[in-house]
Amino acid sequence: MNSNADARRDEDVAATTLRGKREAGDYDVFLCHNVKDKPQVLEIAQELEARGILPWLDVHDIQPGSRWQQEMAKGIEKSRSAAVLIGPAGPGPWHEAEMELINDWSARNRSRRVIPVILDGTESEPELPGFLRVWSTVDMRTADPDPIEQLIWGITGQHPRWA
Repeated sequence: MNSNADARRDEDVAATTLRGKREAGDYDVFLCHNVKDKPQVLEIAQELEARGILPWLDVHDIQPGSRWQQEMAKGIEKSRSAAVLIGPAGPGPWHEAEMELINDWSARNRSRRVIPVILDGTESEPELPGFLRVWSTVDMRTADPDPIEQLIWGITGQHPRWA
């Protein structure tokens, strides 16, 4: 089989996997972020979806006319992990509210991972909220190790070398 056929098969498998997860409301990761970082967060969500990982993301998962604060809280509860993305603008007001919910959620669900992610374009080491400092960080500003692979490892528990 050639590489184009392999790539097409992988895309089909990912699409089928995502469809099943979406129908079941089975989210792999909640993407917590500042709205100012939305373009970069959307790119990360696309990368994850291409690999069959379903992120909960406000623009994709909150139906117009819904009470978005309640939907956001439900999204955190439905997710098996949470990625807290910190970008150049730092945390925003709703970003901080999400982090508080995630901190509470992680305390009640010790088996669920919280993954701090430093976004590209962040100039220096950001000051992480206290509860995030205990978790290993993924740095999107580096090339090695591949940050998307590191994020996927954090979400799925499957090391990219042995997947």
